[in-house]
Amino acid sequence: MRPPQRAPRCLLGLGLLLLALVACARPGTTPGTVRFALAADPSGLNPLFLYPDAASVQLQAERLLFEPFVDLDARGRPQPALLARIPTVANGDLSADGRTIVYRLRPGVRWSDGVPVTSADVLFTLHAILNPANPVRSLEGYDLIDRATAPNARTVVLHLRRAWAPAVMSYFSYGTSPQFVLPAHVLQPQERAGSLARAPFNGAPTVSDGPYRFVSWHRGDALRFVANPRYWRGPPAIAALDVPIVPNPSTNLVLLQSGELDWNLIAPTQRAALRGATDLVYTKVPTAVVAGLAFNTARAPLNDVRVRRAIAMSVDRDTISRKITLGAYPVTNMLQPQFSWAYDPSVREPGYDPRAADALLDAAGWRRGAPGMRARPGRPRRVGYVQFPESTTGVRVAAVVQEELHERGIEVAVESVSNAQLFLPQSGTLASGRFDMAYVPWTMGADPDDSAVLRCGAPSNYMRWCDRNVDALESRALAATTQAARKALYGRIARIVAARVPILYLFNADYMYAYRNSLHGFAPNAFVPTWNAGGWTQR
Repeated sequence: MRPPQRAPRCLLGLGLLLLALVACARPGTTPGTVRFALAADPSGLNPLFLYPDAASVQLQAERLLFEPFVDLDARGRPQPALLARIPTVANGDLSADGRTIVYRLRPGVRWSDGVPVTSADVLFTLHAILNPANPVRSLEGYDLIDRATAPNARTVVLHLRRAWAPAVMSYFSYGTSPQFVLPAHVLQPQERAGSLARAPFNGAPTVSDGPYRFVSWHRGDALRFVANPRYWRGPPAIAALDVPIVPNPSTNLVLLQSGELDWNLIAPTQRAALRGATDLVYTKVPTAVVAGLAFNTARAPLNDVRVRRAIAMSVDRDTISRKITLGAYPVTNMLQPQFSWAYDPSVREPGYDPRAADALLDAAGWRRGAPGMRARPGRPRRVGYVQFPESTTGVRVAAVVQEELHERGIEVAVESVSNAQLFLPQSGTLASGRFDMAYVPWTMGADPDDSAVLRCGAPSNYMRWCDRNVDALESRALAATTQAARKALYGRIARIVAARVPILYLFNADYMYAYRNSLHGFAPNAFVPTWNAGGWTQR
């Protein structure tokens, strides 16, 4: 087994760091190997315990190893992956009431050790998801499955207690809490010993059914994957993937410029630095990423809707989109991506209106004192704002928001925490509620369901906001059987959110990727850039 290639190290002063990276860089990447960076170490490599983060770090790595039931191509069109076909009422695999779904597995799919992928793997994974001994982040949708049967090795039948509209596009696929089918023959013996939370597979998955196989993971340094010769689409043309861990976006940019990386996500403001790079090609991708400011409604002063609306009126979102993202990330006003059939362009959160913001703050008792800053007896004088340094755009947004709120007399203390610490389950900054405001990019699913964010107590409801009317509308939207009915319900939910402002939506990102002109087939989809890594080639 060949050890992972690592970038050479130079021990120079901090002031020479970027120059050192260029000077020490290799002249180019190894033939047959593609290199790209992750912004942080994944929390693990077992999709059972996947949790979302701002950079989709874990999903990028796990999509190399595991196949979803349903994928989406670069144009957002559903494609059967592990399935032979997508269940519909028309083909008889989805009942008219939405409560029975027949999943037909693609023939000829094998795990990388040669064992066939069968319905037994699906049933095992379903059991693992629902096993209370396994600390799975969310049971959303899976907890509605009344029973699951496997008539044969290639067929799984799910019977739901009630219809769940996102089911076809969400089970064992993308979503706010993605899951992929796991190898029963590997993990079943480990689960018999107790929870899978400590299974060796979590950090070193020995088998996979995706285009690549896991080789090594040097934490904090790099991961390495090699082509899966048994991949059902055929062995990938790229023999190996070297994936260094590079949290700093400026370092990423230098590595891309120097030839150390074959592709990278670039912030809109970084594009100018790449002018003159004749060996780079660019692609722009509408994404399911909706970024916004999460207001912690469990803490003063953000528990007062007047303060939340005033802050919304203090932030010039149009200017943020125009100056920070150069118009690449359009302002948005609801949680559904703008390419979604459920998006309603008539929904509007409070617009930029400093005079109205001042009036609301005065009415809420937050009046300006002698230095011009606002205070209220018995309340903290400053508001905490959390952002993560791995996002160039997020760092610049924090500075603008801090300045604009200062003009309204609100003192903002910006705290920078890592992407991993921000999204860590239970003890992370968002999960523990140790913030007033936080810059959060939510990656939504292929279905417009937003209940994982907006329902009371939902896993991604970092705002700790609870509205029983919204909960009732979410239940109706999840049970509705037509797009028209669901779109109307999501519009009603979005209007309540726009009035109460637990989130100030900033933009729906259109990501820009730069990649070598020698790399062909690179075509990120709305969720993850590695979805079709098995089809990449080099020339």
